[in-house]
Amino acid sequence: MIENNNAVSIRTPDELKVFVQKNYVNQIKNYFGDEKQAMKFLSSMMGSVQKIPKLLECESTSVINSFMTMAQLGLMPSDVSGEAYVLPYGNKAQFQLGYQGIITLFYRAGGTGIRSEIVRKNDDFSYENGKINHKIDIMRSNKKRGEAVGAYAIATVNGEEICKAMNSKDILDMGKNFSKSYNTDFTPWKEKNDPELWMWKKTVLKQLAKMLPKNETISKAIAEDNKDSRINDVKNEVVKGELNMGNFAPKKDEKETNKESAGSSEGKGN
Repeated sequence: MIENNNAVSIRTPDELKVFVQKNYVNQIKNYFGDEKQAMKFLSSMMGSVQKIPKLLECESTSVINSFMTMAQLGLMPSDVSGEAYVLPYGNKAQFQLGYQGIITLFYRAGGTGIRSEIVRKNDDFSYENGKINHKIDIMRSNKKRGEAVGAYAIATVNGEEICKAMNSKDILDMGKNFSKSYNTDFTPWKEKNDPELWMWKKTVLKQLAKMLPKNETISKAIAEDNKDSRINDVKNEVVKGELNMGNFAPKKDEKETNKESAGSSEGKGN
């Protein structure tokens, strides 16, 4: 492990463990409010890196920051829990919110009920005026129920059910158009990595979240998750003033424009 004032280079799981324990363990304990949970987090973090060794090829600061974002949200890095992940995208690691992570944060925020289901071609399903009716015959296998054709989510807030439904094309288009990880080997968008289609459920849950009362922690979690999105790249370019979006781009100050015009005229005069 190479460590200096500006950067740290970590190349083995043990080096990562030593560095985090030395510099961040108290912060992690504060986030979880429980030493046992903090130790469980560290153990789960090690398991994630061992399972995806390519993370050690990423910029070490991006790996550490991604796991610390997870700790700040009180989520566990685990394929078993499905709360959150850290995945390699090129030479950087990125925090990714899992389906179960959204569920966990919703209940912490005081929600009394939330669920999401996959709709298959042969299911008895209707969605009318914001109301969902979905009957599933548990005696039929997924194969007999047919291919997945959509997903929906329902949340109960203050005794009222709020619903969101999406078809398969719209769900997959969101992945293709907005997720930078869509075509990577580790992407949860690939059915071989996600046979239960949790990513479909997560997608519709994130859309449902826009319809719910605002919660700071959930908003932060989704914002961090959206750093995987191409939308985030566009936002950064707009902030830097590098993207021309016609009439929507920030306009130059009128005085500044006049100065430039005057300068141009003087130049022509010479």
